[in-house]
Amino acid sequence: MYCTHCGNNNDADAQFCNNCGKPLIALQQSEQSGLNQNDLVSPNSNFQNNSGQGKLAALPPQLYGWNWGAFFLTWIWGIGNNTMIAFLTWIPLVNFVMIFMLGAKGNEWAWQNKRWKSNEHFKKVQKLWAVWGFILFVFGMLFFLIVIVAAMDSY
Repeated sequence: MYCTHCGNNNDADAQFCNNCGKPLIALQQSEQSGLNQNDLVSPNSNFQNNSGQGKLAALPPQLYGWNWGAFFLTWIWGIGNNTMIAFLTWIPLVNFVMIFMLGAKGNEWAWQNKRWKSNEHFKKVQKLWAVWGFILFVFGMLFFLIVIVAAMDSY
């Protein structure tokens, strides 16, 4: 059975995750009630939820696309999605490339590095990252314009 916290595959009779140590008791109770963690499938999809399993986690086809949250918020988004490669944006010249890499591969990396409840949960969280990233971008541009106008008035 998979741990809902870290995505580690544990023995069927395990009470605690071998990787993170979190209890699997609630998971066992849900399996007894007919829910199987290994078959967690989002509604309207035949795709098995394998998120959080690293390179073994295949991104569902409906989740491919540009990740605006990763593009705008880079390393902050990386922390929130357990995607530490986003810290490469702190390296000069590399950051220029990494911003676009995060936008293009962000969905895949977030799916592989963090356990998600369903495809819909993933979409909802990534949309929230995108909205906040866009809001901060707009405020940053407004602040930049105010500074420029203020600097022009001083001459």
